[in-house]
Amino acid sequence: MPGTTTSGIDRITYCLKRKPVIATLVHENDLSEILQTTSHIVCVLKADIFTLGETVNQIREAGKLSFIHFDLVEGLGKDKVGVAYLAKTIGADGIITTKSSIISEAHKLGLITVQRLFTFDSVSLDNGIKLAKASKPDAIEVLPGMVCSKIMGRIRKETDIPVIAGGLMIDMDDLNGAIQSGAIGISTSSKELWRWQDQQ
Repeated sequence: MPGTTTSGIDRITYCLKRKPVIATLVHENDLSEILQTTSHIVCVLKADIFTLGETVNQIREAGKLSFIHFDLVEGLGKDKVGVAYLAKTIGADGIITTKSSIISEAHKLGLITVQRLFTFDSVSLDNGIKLAKASKPDAIEVLPGMVCSKIMGRIRKETDIPVIAGGLMIDMDDLNGAIQSGAIGISTSSKELWRWQDQQ
């Protein structure tokens, strides 16, 4: 793994270069299986402030980076104090959020930042790109990931921020489509894709 002085973009790119599948933890009882995978990054999708610390500790001990879905942590204030709690008390490596203000605060605290971009239509896509250009996250997570092949050209006209495909990434067709479109990786809770990566 690169040292802590390496930029967030470089760290994400390095982690996903040979292992493009980010394992997403949705159910707590899947943690032990995730820790055995070859994924370099684990996204914690659902958690609460009572269990998050131990989850992040186990992810760190397994030699992986922990990215926390900030907007979905139960009991966590959705403000700069909440970001500081993740960075200083929990020891998370990265944060995932839709909120530009949270991305900016997380940058100040040295967290790797991923901004979620939900693409319901052209307006949401344009607004999402505009927000990302302003907040400058280390990566953009496009949801649903299957639309990457349709919108990547539009994103690339506006920014060179790396793209991760997330949401409804279920099988090899989804993975291949995302990578071929130019995404640097995918985030998924699909055990089929975890296992495929483990065999590579």
